[in-house]
Amino acid sequence: MTQFANHYISHEHSLEILNLLYGYDSFLDSLSIIADMGCGSGLDARWWATLETRDEPIEPRNYKVYAVDRDLSRVDDEVRQTPNISWLEYDFEQESILPQKVDLMWTHNAFQYAVNPIVTLANWNKQININGMLVMAIPQSINYVYGKLNFRTDSHVYYNYSIANLVYMLAVNGFDCRDAYFYKNVESNWLYLAVYKSIEPMDPKTTSLHDLADKGLLHDSILNSLNKYGYINHDDIVYPWLDKDFYRAAV
Repeated sequence: MTQFANHYISHEHSLEILNLLYGYDSFLDSLSIIADMGCGSGLDARWWATLETRDEPIEPRNYKVYAVDRDLSRVDDEVRQTPNISWLEYDFEQESILPQKVDLMWTHNAFQYAVNPIVTLANWNKQININGMLVMAIPQSINYVYGKLNFRTDSHVYYNYSIANLVYMLAVNGFDCRDAYFYKNVESNWLYLAVYKSIEPMDPKTTSLHDLADKGLLHDSILNSLNKYGYINHDDIVYPWLDKDFYRAAV
C-alpha cells in the first residue's frame, strides 16, 4: 500500500470525529479561524476549508484554515489549490507559528510525535482564543489485544498516552478538562478528546492535581477519584463524548 493511500485511510478515520462535529451547528457557527496541526496530506484541512452549512439555503462557511506540517510535500497539487487554506511548513511544537489566534485547533494522528508534549500544549494554548477548542485524536501505545496487554512503539513516538495523563497535561496547560469530551473504545487503540481553552498555561513542575481541582479544571469523576485515593484512578474516569453518550475510560 502506498504512503498516499495511507493518507486517505487516515482521513477516513478523521471523518469519524468530523462527522460528529458537523452535527453541532451552533458550535460551527461560532468558528471563523481553524488550524490543522500536523496536516499530513491536507485532506482534513480541505474538509474544514470547504465545509458548508446543513440548512437551506446551503452556504459555504468560508473558514480561514492554517495547515501546518514539517513536510508539505505530501500535499498534492489539487488539495494545495483549495481556497481559504494557508500552508505553513513548520514544526508544530514551536511557539507562535500561526499568524493569528484560532477558534479551533484540530490535530489527528500527529500529537504523538511531539518530542516535548508539555511545551507543545503550552504553545498551542497561546495560539488559541479564550474558549476556543482543541480537538485531538492520537493512538495509545499500550492496549489490550485478545485479553493481553500489547505494547507498541513506532518510530519517533517516545511516550504512551492515556486519558488520565492527558487530562493532567491538558489541564496544567490551561485547558478545561471539566467541561470536556474524551473517548476511548476498548476495541480500538485511539484516544479522542475535545477541550476548551480556559486559562493560561501553568508551571508543570509546581502544579499538582489538587491545584487543578481548586481551579475547577477537572471532571467530577476525576475529583471523586482524587479525593478517594489522592491520585487519578484510571478506572474511575467517566466522560461524555461528542455523540452525547457517556463512556468509562478504557485501556
